[in-house]
Amino acid sequence: MVFGLGPKVLKHCPQGHVMQMTWRTCPRCTGQKARDEVAGRDMADATVILGASPVKAEKPAPPPDWVAQLTVTAGAAAGSRFDLKPGRWKVGRAPREEPGFERIALDEPGLSRDHFVLEAGAAAVILRDLGSTNGTFVNGNRVERHVLQEGDVVQAGATALHVRLALRHA
Repeated sequence: MVFGLGPKVLKHCPQGHVMQMTWRTCPRCTGQKARDEVAGRDMADATVILGASPVKAEKPAPPPDWVAQLTVTAGAAAGSRFDLKPGRWKVGRAPREEPGFERIALDEPGLSRDHFVLEAGAAAVILRDLGSTNGTFVNGNRVERHVLQEGDVVQAGATALHVRLALRHA
């Protein structure tokens, strides 16, 4: 920060006369000699400070309620977006219902019924292939298990999913 380049803050009496910051009363209004009152100084109730703009503290944006966002960039569901909340997500052509899993069904002939699982937590999102026939690829490499990173592209059949993360690190 460079000092002396911001707006100059001046103290004014209620009548608008410029005063020193240490003066409690205006010598022009009271007819008295100006006195510096440094010891225990504070601004009088009638002091008006011109030139200072109030600083508005902006509230930080609340964190998203999702930890990963998948956007379908290619395939039958192109343009779709899935917000993954913490938990386990089964992705496939027609994922079987199973306790403890959310399901994402993509109408894609190149996908297995249960193609891969995403385990979304506060520290990481892990992709695990479920023994799919055509395999699961991340950034062009076939994977059995992969910790997803910001910007990864997951390919399953003709479907491509772009990964966006909102993980909170301590």
